[in-house]
Amino acid sequence: MKHRLLTLLTIIFTLPLFAQQGDVMLCEGFFNPWLEEGWDAKGDDWVVWYISNTTFAGCKPHEMQMYPDFNFEGTTRLVTPIVELGKYDYINFQFNHALEATNGELNAQIGIGISENGEDWESIWEDTLLGSIAQSQYLLTFDMEEWPSKEPHFCLYFTGHGAYVTSWYIDNVIIYASKKNKYGGIDDTDENGFIAARSSITTLKGPSAGSVTKFSTLRKSRNRYARVVEGRQKKWWQFWK
Repeated sequence: MKHRLLTLLTIIFTLPLFAQQGDVMLCEGFFNPWLEEGWDAKGDDWVVWYISNTTFAGCKPHEMQMYPDFNFEGTTRLVTPIVELGKYDYINFQFNHALEATNGELNAQIGIGISENGEDWESIWEDTLLGSIAQSQYLLTFDMEEWPSKEPHFCLYFTGHGAYVTSWYIDNVIIYASKKNKYGGIDDTDENGFIAARSSITTLKGPSAGSVTKFSTLRKSRNRYARVVEGRQKKWWQFWK
């Protein structure tokens, strides 16, 4: 119990948190050199997931690193513990990441999946990779109202060939609830379920550090319940407000 409380306080003081409404359901900074209880790495053979003492995703050490074998071909997943959605229908899924790709026909996808049993997966957001991904922070909102289970697993997954990817770094995975507005929704959405006016991906490193990629230049998700949204910086002492 003391260990869990200390870990939570450490995360509160160190993560670049965003304005949040509702309950925090999952908050993992991978500070220890081992996977916390409930986390798992699953998928096809010839891929390696391990906790690396690096900061390529833009956060404090440690972080998760996917290091695929040259011969890897298939899907591999970083699986969360059970996430209790409770009374909330809308959730925010936030994570930092960076991906190093080699030259060649990448032909790969990254995405977020959901499962009732941790074995059978449904993709709720997916993006096709065209090359390396700069150190970035993604914040996606999902409408979970039609999902039958209120205690699912989530995963971040990669599908493709290991020959064209050097590493995928992931850190600061946070899932928190979002309250509906007085009209019963989060905001106006387009026909695909995105909040286009607020969507963004923030670049954290390099010549374009601090730049925000707007929705009009993003490749759309295959799932109409997913949309990328922008948060507002918040101090740690405002975290629970």
